Amino acid sequence: MMNTNRVLGLLLVLACLLPPLAHAQTAREMRSQVEASMLVTGTVDIDREGRATAHALDQPDKLPPYVISLVERAVPQMRFEPVLVDGAPVLARAKMSLRLVATPAGDGDMTLAIQSAHFGEEDAEAEGSGVRSSNMRPPRYPTNVVQIGGKGTVYLLVKVARDGSVDDVVAEQVNLTALGSARQMESIRNALAKASVDTARRHWSFIPPSEGENAPKDYWVVRVPVEFTLGDDSAPGYGEWAGYLPGPKTRPAWAEPDPPGFSPDALAAGDVQSGQSRFRLLTPLGG
Repeated sequence: MMNTNRVLGLLLVLACLLPPLAHAQTAREMRSQVEASMLVTGTVDIDREGRATAHALDQPDKLPPYVISLVERAVPQMRFEPVLVDGAPVLARAKMSLRLVATPAGDGDMTLAIQSAHFGEEDAEAEGSGVRSSNMRPPRYPTNVVQIGGKGTVYLLVKVARDGSVDDVVAEQVNLTALGSARQMESIRNALAKASVDTARRHWSFIPPSEGENAPKDYWVVRVPVEFTLGDDSAPGYGEWAGYLPGPKTRPAWAEPDPPGFSPDALAAGDVQSGQSRFRLLTPLGG
């Protein structure tokens, strides 16, 4: 729990988090569902028993001290399945991405927690053991969404065929960064999801892994966040709080099991991440 005197800026974020698309009364009603969030990235070292032995945060000078403190308390409590190479446990380093969320807790306090996390390969693309992007033409911003100021991030789950084409694709989650009525926001989510899915299905291609244990698979699953922002947006920088309205999640039959604590919004926009990581967290994010 954090006192408001330390994080007064968070209250301001929650008070005027997202620009409204609808009438003021409707926007006020919807703000109760808005989350103040921050994406924090870095690396974590894992020993042969699956314990997190060390970690490093990207650009720590840009992170609030209370965020650094939370991560420093949480990471040492993490336990992973031992990482195996040829059946034997090895030392490993994972790329770490944490989604932090702050919510009002009453009496001038805020609750800060790690809501979701993703652990992936540092250099899978360079080594040829992961799926690489070949052609990822960005989708066109739907005109009707632009006209009303709608914006957000679509988290695509993509099934990649042996030849690198897109065999199937779904919008796993769509988070919005502008408020409106429930009907407006459903319409925006549907339009952004359709634009992303249609473009991926028709125009995207990938380079399958050429080596490693994933190379012989019949298909591969990757996640790609697609961000829709308007030209005059001033996007929050790394280490700054941002507001978003999380959308419902969809899982196709071919999706692979997710480890505890994972959510698509733990991924940074523009990344291509494997749908199945060898770094599998066993403990809850709260420790």
